[in-house]
Amino acid sequence: MREFDLLAHVYRSNVDLPADVAIPPGDDMGAIRLGGQTLLVTVDQLADGVHVDLATASLEQVARKAVTRNLSDVAAMAARPVGAVVAVSLPRDFGDTRATELFDSMRRTAAAFDCPLVGGDIAMWDHPLLISVTVFAEPGEVEPVLRSGAQPGDGIYVTGRLGGSNETLPDHYTHHLDFMPRITLARELAGDAATRPSSMIDLSDGLARDLKHLCDAGNLDADLTIADLPLSDGAHQAARRTNEPAWQHALGDGEDYELLFTAPRSPRIETADVPITRIGTMRPCAGATPAILLHLPDGATCKLADLPSLGWEHHA
Repeated sequence: MREFDLLAHVYRSNVDLPADVAIPPGDDMGAIRLGGQTLLVTVDQLADGVHVDLATASLEQVARKAVTRNLSDVAAMAARPVGAVVAVSLPRDFGDTRATELFDSMRRTAAAFDCPLVGGDIAMWDHPLLISVTVFAEPGEVEPVLRSGAQPGDGIYVTGRLGGSNETLPDHYTHHLDFMPRITLARELAGDAATRPSSMIDLSDGLARDLKHLCDAGNLDADLTIADLPLSDGAHQAARRTNEPAWQHALGDGEDYELLFTAPRSPRIETADVPITRIGTMRPCAGATPAILLHLPDGATCKLADLPSLGWEHHA
């Protein structure tokens, strides 16, 4: 079974959830009402050989990514993290020194984002390292931004630069390991009526797949201008290695962990080192299902569905 087929099955049961579920499965975080407050929660796994490679990544990078990929979900909801728990299955030959380094690095990363590590579980097994991190968050006077909510005519925006997240650059920077979750920027955007996104998601599965999630949630089409995509140094490096255009890496590589959002007006805010780029426009759905139309640099147009599958997907 494909990952997104299984998720669709899960989402069909949302109508059966109790009224205390404020945000059901289908967004970057779920939420439950507790005593007049809203608690948001997200969980992600990180597996050696799937999300990281311990043969090339340091333990500090692995520990950091295990925490920050959850914090990117927090950013997508414009929420504020309050704490985390972690469950780790360690290979039997992992060793005490490496295990201590792994947990110390996770604790330091979580603390750096005001998200203390407050508990968890440890197991040993005869398989590669597996880390599962659960992060709790609160709205903190900023209403969560959902994947649904985009309207026809809304601009489509991304933060940062896209593509080549697996590339290690000459300065030893590898984006999928070293990225910075956009929590502060997301809360600044969502906390001001003049810049608040109408919908938002974090770019973990790749722009092609994640934009489709926003289109499906709002039952809208999207026009995407390829020449406007902000390309990273990693995308250009990947293009030289694969002989594919850099924009294709920006569309499909995944694990950018930037924000993708829609808004009715240009979000003009001061961002010290994080560009915000308009890359397209949401349109009324013209067919039976939402579609993404790509305006290519050579002037041609095509539907995203006509291209080879792009983006990251686990297989169940």
